[in-house]
Amino acid sequence: MTKACIVLAIGCLGYLQGVSQATVFSLFQDPLHEADRHFAAGHYAQAATLYTTELARKPNDVATRRKLAQARYRAKDYSGAVAAYDQYLSGTGNTLPWDDLYYYAEANATLGRRAVALDYYKRCLAQQPDHELVAKKIWRLTNLQYLYEDSAHYAVRPLNVNTASGELCAVPYQDGFVFTSNRKGSGIVERFNRKSNAPFYKLYRARWKEDTATHILTVDKPVVFATSLRAGYNTGPMAFYRDDKQMVFVTSSEKAGVNGRRTLGLYFAVAEGKKWKVVSPFPFNSDRYSIHDVSINEDGTVLYFSSDMDGGAGGKDLYTSQWLDGKWTRPRNLGEAINTPLNEAFPYLHNHMLYFSSDGHPGMGQLDIFRAQVQDDGYGEPENIGYPINSPYDDFGLAFDSLGTHGYLSSNRRHGGYDDDVYEVDMDLQTYPFTIACVLKYKEHTWSDRSGVMIWPNARVALMDSGNGKSVFTTQTDATGNFSIMIPYFSKYYVQVTDEEGVEHKASFELNKYQGEASVHEIVIVKDIFKKNNDRK
Repeated sequence: MTKACIVLAIGCLGYLQGVSQATVFSLFQDPLHEADRHFAAGHYAQAATLYTTELARKPNDVATRRKLAQARYRAKDYSGAVAAYDQYLSGTGNTLPWDDLYYYAEANATLGRRAVALDYYKRCLAQQPDHELVAKKIWRLTNLQYLYEDSAHYAVRPLNVNTASGELCAVPYQDGFVFTSNRKGSGIVERFNRKSNAPFYKLYRARWKEDTATHILTVDKPVVFATSLRAGYNTGPMAFYRDDKQMVFVTSSEKAGVNGRRTLGLYFAVAEGKKWKVVSPFPFNSDRYSIHDVSINEDGTVLYFSSDMDGGAGGKDLYTSQWLDGKWTRPRNLGEAINTPLNEAFPYLHNHMLYFSSDGHPGMGQLDIFRAQVQDDGYGEPENIGYPINSPYDDFGLAFDSLGTHGYLSSNRRHGGYDDDVYEVDMDLQTYPFTIACVLKYKEHTWSDRSGVMIWPNARVALMDSGNGKSVFTTQTDATGNFSIMIPYFSKYYVQVTDEEGVEHKASFELNKYQGEASVHEIVIVKDIFKKNNDRK
């Protein structure tokens, strides 16, 4: 009897175990359940893929169609989001809740479909007439021309450090810059971030190098930076101070927090020879919230960062902390003059001006860069920097050199999604166009002394935009080598000269050397360098 009971019990347990395994197996094979789980965890790209799989089985499932649109919007796939919303709206009687109306308007604004975006912003406002942000977005979208007024004073160019992965938040460092990227490294084993389905972010350094023949600056191949700081998860952005000998950087915690997620925090490091050593964490790091971005003044006494800590206006807010009496003060929210119910992030302090990105202040599309004067009693009204610093996509991570005329910008304007790129930014206040008087000369060899420099008459000269390699002005030297060249807009240029044999010669043309001066400027080409290069082809 006992044996029979044991056999029966084992049989029942085996049956229940089989049922349980089948239930769990089928549960994890259900695309809709898995999609909802990924969406709740913030893995929007994976959620969108699974919602698409579910819709292939049930194409008339309108609820899943709307979830697909939301997932694509959160994954920054705005074309895909609009397509999914359009399919949803094509169904008889289908209407969008307020949040989806807003997402649809935002996605269309990002894609440059102003009429549709305005229509849906107005529908949002009709449902919530007191919604200040939507009212401001309507005004901004109908007055975008004001954001283009200063465009001639900025030159924005993508750098060759960019890949199909994310590169962002470059800051000047010594003879180049440091940025953070989730490109695939050289290691055999590499951890992947499930949210972005890509490796975790690491710090990289790139140096500027000068071409010895043309004196044109290019960027050398990036290398991993400060390997002693590398954590197992995300590292960056960062900020340098005290003559680049100290650094504060963002990195993931090694242990999961109270909600099972790893938060981001700030850490301070000092340079010891060629290595960096972590000296202390920011005392207000927490396992309940993240600190996402950071900026610090040169003295290392004023800190700005963004965080989703409790007590903010909503989304990410900007905070500041000061080094007083040997310790950091409790973070202070910058208040409603800066922070909105949406997101303010990527602060950058430069010459008493606070730059930051926001999708809560009205701009050209998604994250726009704003600036506000730092005052004794608070902050001035945020001002949108405008085009071409800003675009309809995400623009953030602005940083300048000490003079404030050259710097870096991050944006996903080329490919969208999480494929952020680093851009070089130059700024000046010259009025364009203007004309420069020049004389073209040459010498046959690099070792020729000054007596070997000769006038180059009747040569074809082209002014080339370094950013796109296109000619913007062409002319010819006269019998004495003289010519005038018109500078149409602010950019980096080089001069290309074609000789009688059809060989092209190049020379650097640094605009800041020629602006505002009345003298004739000399451009010297070294011929044998280009003859050797041409012979190798």
